[in-house]
This record gives sequence, structure tokens and C-alpha cells, in this order.
Amino acid sequence: MNFLNHHHKPLPEILPKIIYYEEIDSTNSEAWRLLDRRQADVGDAIVAKRQSQGRGQRGHHWQSDVGGLFMSVILQPQIAAIDAHQITLWTAWAVAKALRETGADVNIKWLNDLVIDRRKLGGILTETKIESGWIDYAVVGIGINWTNTVPDGAIALSELPTTLSSLDELIEIVRSGIALGQQRYTKEGITGILAEYCEMLHSRQVLTNIAGQEQRGNIIDIRPTGELVVRWEKNSTDALYQPHTFSVGY
Repeated sequence: MNFLNHHHKPLPEILPKIIYYEEIDSTNSEAWRLLDRRQADVGDAIVAKRQSQGRGQRGHHWQSDVGGLFMSVILQPQIAAIDAHQITLWTAWAVAKALRETGADVNIKWLNDLVIDRRKLGGILTETKIESGWIDYAVVGIGINWTNTVPDGAIALSELPTTLSSLDELIEIVRSGIALGQQRYTKEGITGILAEYCEMLHSRQVLTNIAGQEQRGNIIDIRPTGELVVRWEKNSTDALYQPHTFSVGY
């Protein structure tokens, strides 16, 4: 019997949804919990007005006062675990690009910070679940200062002349940026995105303190796996730094 001629209605496409909370410990943590309970799907976003235990890179606490954007997006990137930092690279590029289209002059600080005039606007925190050397799921957390009170050295988007008029609008801009970034990454890979990411760096100069001595250098390259290549003054060989083990400063 041939079943191919039966007129079956196509299954409706499941559109990504936004799951809202007034307050939660961490949107990234909640994303993993919802995934475990099968209450969230790939593409869904978890948004909270406030986080009690927001976290940044290297275990740092992320200040999460009301008025900021605190969102996590669930992805299933189908890439090798060794390339996990590419998710942060293309997400930072995509969000910066989307925000630039609102009139904000957003730049990137390696690896995961969004900055304006050397002041921190936001950051990206990528967490992954790995199976047999491949990324099964990734949760990308995005924190952006909107109308919240910000620490010294930071900046809020609402202080700037942009086309944005509400937090909801900011959420949609960031989500659309991530969707377009993922499309490009899936289609072309990291190379072209990485070249544009490097052009968005807030500075190529690096200033740090090594063994009590101030050292100056320049960023020469960023590897596809996320490592930073720095050429220090008075040193002919380039130094390679793994993500989250070295800070370029502001």
C-alpha cells in the first residue's frame, strides 16, 4: 500500500518562546533545569527581571539589578567540544552587530565582553553539555545594562542615544542578532565572523603586569578556538593565551 498520496497536514513549526521570571537565581541555571525537565526547546529564551545569583566568567558574580537584560538562549550547535569558544565568539559578534544597528557604538573586549568607550556594557557566558567530544546543548547567557544602576567603569544602554525605547525591544534585538549570527555561523563557519570580530575589538593594545613589571603588547590574532595571540614589546616571539586565563584589561 502506498501512503505517499495521503494528504497529511504538515506539522506546525514550533517557534522559539520567551519564558519570563520576576526573579530567579540564574537564567543559565534555569535553562538547564528546563531542558532536563523537557519544558524548554532549542531556541527558547529565559528572561528574568532580576537574578539573585547571576554569574560571569571565571566564577565572578554578575550584578543583576532590576532594569538590566538578563537572558539565556538554548542552542544545539552540533560542533566539537574543542570549538566551544566559537559559540561565545560568534554570539558576542552577533549581539554587538545587532546593537550597533540601534545607534550604539558597541565594541568587543576579548573574549566575551561588550564595551562602549572602554566601559563595560554587558557580557556573554556560554555553558555547554558535552557528549562523546561533541556539544549536545549550549546555553548562552547575555547580560546587558539597560536602565539598571551600573558599577564604576560600566555604562548603561539607556544613557545613550539609540533607537531602543524599551527592554522588550532590546530583548528582540538581541534575539534576532543571535538568530542571524547562528545562521551565518552554520552556513560559513567562524572564519569570516572572526575577522569582523577582530575589527570590533575596542583596542589592540594590551597592558598587564608580569612579575611586578608593566608590560605592553599588541593583539596580533585570535585563533578559531578562541586563543589570544599577543606580541609583547621587546619580545620577538608571540605569546598564546587560553580564554579565561588572561585579561587584556580596559
